[in-house]
Amino acid sequence: MSDETEDTKPGKAAPVSADSKADKPKADGEKPKADKPKADKPKAEKATADGDRPHKLRVGDTDPETGLVVEKELVDEVDSQGHKTGRKVHSLSGVKRLTWRDFKTLDPWKRRITRRWIAAFMAIGIIFLAVACVNIYSAVDEEQSSWWHPGSRQEEVDVARDIADSNDATHVMVGTYLETIHSIDLKDSKFNVTLVAWFKWTGDEDLDMVHNINVYKGSIDSTDVLEDYVDGNLHYQLARINVTVSKTFNTMRFPLASNQMNVYIESEYPAEQVIFDGDVDNSAMNSSMSIAGFKVTSVEWGEAAHQYVSNFSQPGLSENPVESEYVTSIIVKRDGIGLYLKCFLAMYGTSLWVLIMIYICANHHVDTVGMIPGALFGTVSNIMVGAALVPDALSMGLLEYANIWGIMTILMGAMAIIQTNQIRSEHGRADERFARFFGHAMFWTVTILAVGGNILLPLFSWFC
Repeated sequence: MSDETEDTKPGKAAPVSADSKADKPKADGEKPKADKPKADKPKAEKATADGDRPHKLRVGDTDPETGLVVEKELVDEVDSQGHKTGRKVHSLSGVKRLTWRDFKTLDPWKRRITRRWIAAFMAIGIIFLAVACVNIYSAVDEEQSSWWHPGSRQEEVDVARDIADSNDATHVMVGTYLETIHSIDLKDSKFNVTLVAWFKWTGDEDLDMVHNINVYKGSIDSTDVLEDYVDGNLHYQLARINVTVSKTFNTMRFPLASNQMNVYIESEYPAEQVIFDGDVDNSAMNSSMSIAGFKVTSVEWGEAAHQYVSNFSQPGLSENPVESEYVTSIIVKRDGIGLYLKCFLAMYGTSLWVLIMIYICANHHVDTVGMIPGALFGTVSNIMVGAALVPDALSMGLLEYANIWGIMTILMGAMAIIQTNQIRSEHGRADERFARFFGHAMFWTVTILAVGGNILLPLFSWFC
């Protein structure tokens, strides 16, 4: 038997070693293949919902396409109705904010729209405030120029004295002591005070001054004679009188206005019979007098005269009668801003609410314009608070201007919110950074105007 082994039996192929396989000759022209090293296959990266780019962003990373900061890696996408779409998206609600330093890097249309809106709001606000301040100043200047001051009606006094001197009239010394201001009623256009008045003269025993005086544009509600003294030719009467005077108050600066209230004590005797000599040196006011909501800033006394425009067809009168007067002039001013806050507190609240709505809209993808009508209604109805305290025939003044300013603030806020949402709806998430930048620009513009206007108007009226 041959020495064949099992491995060399016919029909069995001999095993080929690795070395022999490598040494196997190649066919002519065939290059040997080099062994390729095995490399680890890259793991497939998760795709985003839209399949446009791999899921390579992590929390805190900035999306290079939108500039937004990732808050959550993948969340369920929802449509505008709040329904899930079945897709996964990055939560990019955290925004890397644009600042004014980045303004020059914005696209031209973005810079243009931002400038236009800021300029429009500022122009409207400045023009309105300028017109309001000029009108308030003009009305106040016109009113105060007509205020009575000692010597301001000297021509009428001189006419009365000429008549008295030509008829040898009795000179009566008159003085007053301002005891109490009971009420100042702006709505009903009147005020009520108590005065202590004295009359002293020499001669004419038939005169009874206490019971022969009246109050110009007013009425004497009560007269309490305190003293009626006669010593030879010397006559002296002292009386406490309570008077109500009609006064059309200027409401241009209400509720921060100052007003002059004059009490004209008028002789019922004509100037041919009696002429008043003012006892200004002894006239005074009660130093402890006070009235709720007001403070007395000054009191002045002096002589005046009044010539009627008719002689009332009295027999024997060829000219219109002239009567001598003694004036007690009182200037009062609001003692603080309490009433002002009462009139405008609701408006301040609604203005603050609108500013909050602008801020929320700028920082979150929320349409807050639906919350504006309630604020607008509150501001419009707020004017009724102040209107209940002044005459029904309102003139344009601080009360009206401040309320109009509140309405303008709300309207500017509504337009800012609408424009911010318009940017979002037209340009989508890609311009979320600019939408928030624009919203913040509008927020600060409206805030500056609202705060500035609500400080300027009362301060200007207070010191005007």
